[in-house]
Amino acid sequence: MDCGSCGTRPDRPHTFLAHAPDVCPSCTTPVEARVVLRDGKAVHLIRCKQCGHSERVIAEDGAAWRAAFVASGRPDDPVPHRFKQTTSTCANCLALVPTDVMVAEGKVFFEKICSRCGPSRALVSEDASHYVRAYAFAAAGTQPFMYTTKAEKGCPTDCGLCNEHEQHTCLPIIEITDHCNLECPVCIVNNQYSTHMAPDAFRRIVEGLVEREGQLESIALSGGEPTSHPNLLELLDIADRPEIARIVLITNGVRLGKDRKLAEELKRRGTYIGLQMDGFDAATHKALRGRDLGKEKEAALTMIRELDLPTQMIAVIARGINDNQVGQLIDLFEATDAIISLNFQPASYSGFGGGTMIHDPLDRVTISGVIQRAEEQTNGRLLRSDFYPLPCSHPQCVSLTYLLKLDDGRCVPFPRFVNFEKHLNLLRSSAVLPSTRDVEDSLQDTLYEVFAHQDEIPDGPAILAALKRSLQAMFPGRSLTWKEASRIGERQAKTIFLHHYMDRHDFDLERLRKCCHHYPQEDGRVMPACGFNLFHRGTAKGPDTPKAEWARPAPHAGLAPTAGKP
Repeated sequence: MDCGSCGTRPDRPHTFLAHAPDVCPSCTTPVEARVVLRDGKAVHLIRCKQCGHSERVIAEDGAAWRAAFVASGRPDDPVPHRFKQTTSTCANCLALVPTDVMVAEGKVFFEKICSRCGPSRALVSEDASHYVRAYAFAAAGTQPFMYTTKAEKGCPTDCGLCNEHEQHTCLPIIEITDHCNLECPVCIVNNQYSTHMAPDAFRRIVEGLVEREGQLESIALSGGEPTSHPNLLELLDIADRPEIARIVLITNGVRLGKDRKLAEELKRRGTYIGLQMDGFDAATHKALRGRDLGKEKEAALTMIRELDLPTQMIAVIARGINDNQVGQLIDLFEATDAIISLNFQPASYSGFGGGTMIHDPLDRVTISGVIQRAEEQTNGRLLRSDFYPLPCSHPQCVSLTYLLKLDDGRCVPFPRFVNFEKHLNLLRSSAVLPSTRDVEDSLQDTLYEVFAHQDEIPDGPAILAALKRSLQAMFPGRSLTWKEASRIGERQAKTIFLHHYMDRHDFDLERLRKCCHHYPQEDGRVMPACGFNLFHRGTAKGPDTPKAEWARPAPHAGLAPTAGKP
């Protein structure tokens, strides 16, 4: 579940767009500037290690500059050309290296030169139009009420969050255990089978999140496999606070499908399920999860249906393994009332398993590739034009679409009847549309527009009826609590997310700067997910990958196992 409505937290005074090369105006040292829109202008924000902060206006008309920047991508130009520059990592030694973002053959590639390891190239997007257009949707980030670290050396060395990070914590992912009941070949973490998080430590993390964020639409409990934690229900009770709308348990479903008592306790607490569900055949399960999980997955889905457990389905998609099953996963999602959102995650080749998984960085699945497969495998029931970048994260991090549930059970993508460029606020929401004033205004405007043109819109009368039903359900004419306002719309519309965690091939420092998926640590730091995975775990290329010299490991990392594998 991604990027919730940001509530009472203040927006940043600028909109962060990208990184760009510049020089310090005082000492002329080359630097990487933040390109922002502020007060109608385009500005370079510069940090120099010797001279400190400075800035330079690069265009008096910021909107025109952004339009020209997007146009310069020329996604349809058959001649390979550089769109922009950023900082990535050498795929071999993990050093930060200057990177050209190249448009070629209708795709986007990173081209890098490491002074130690030489040149390398990686595919970043299978659709250059999708990649370039995304920058038109960048929006101002939101600040937490407090930061835990101060920017001193520059991104990514000051993570914690530092005061130059461009987005607050939309989704905190708390790793409550490093024990697991599977050994997944695609695993992006580093399970040591050494510790379960103590309830007091978990309580401090939750209290710290509330202090920094005020309200959170979701928190996710992960691992390892969180159902292996002996005090799981106690942790769920600790997190059950009025400031937290949803608690999501990210699970492989193995225990969920066979432990009805646990499932009933989750139901009683209103816990949401984040179910890993990558496909439907033994070959897929073995390639991504290590063994055939067909029966366990079906048992978990049966439990979800019987108890009506609100669920987000999470599908890791890998080239040549399960990218032919995108349409089937969408069919399951649309047909199951309890599944309120579907999160496609193109495979990230980082972590204890993923870092050593065989792959080709020039032939991989990306966000735009999953969208393409969705169109092809649903016979146009979903179209590429139905998906939009999520503005509150970096626009290359997440794309999504909402599906309105019609009274006859069918689902219609919102872009078929909503002008998202007019109602951009709808794209600042999460797994469901929250019952906020701005969402009500946008849906009401949309209802009037559909009413006026229902004869011109396919299924116009059915869409109009569903909009009326949704408005009545989401805005019942009484005061709603934060939890109610966040959750009341989840059975009116479904959401499909596409979120690509970065690895050493496609790491982009500007994406990290606006990351909103964060790992809270026991020592108080809040770590952007992709930076933590790549630099701090020590598994970016598999076990025993050297950490960055400035990296700080998570508590307990590297401890010898204290218990056998379950």
